[in-house]
Amino acid sequence: GLHGLLGMVFDQVALHEEMLSQRLLEFLSRKPSVTIIGENAAGRDVRVPTISFVVDGKKSSDITREVDRAKIGIRYGDFYARRLIERLGLTGIDGVVRVSMVHYNTLEEVDRLIDALDPLI
Repeated sequence: GLHGLLGMVFDQVALHEEMLSQRLLEFLSRKPSVTIIGENAAGRDVRVPTISFVVDGKKSSDITREVDRAKIGIRYGDFYARRLIERLGLTGIDGVVRVSMVHYNTLEEVDRLIDALDPLI
């Protein structure tokens, strides 16, 4: 029935989002200057496909500005979690870099993002 069909669709969406997240998380995990905020795993049981990170010695705003030049929209800041960002000591670097991916994003887009990030981190 419809319920079963919707369940299959949502499973496919979650699988695709896990694949996108896994690609980015694997790249970020290989960079010694990067600290991923939250889990390094892409499974839907541990995270959504929104990934936040910081880079040693870099302001999050500078990274985002450079990636914007490649026509890729990522953002930086505290994302309404100001006390957490303050507690983590990230206010001075303009918070975290945040990448949000969803079902309509492609692996090719993630690879473009990785290509834009690679020389910056």
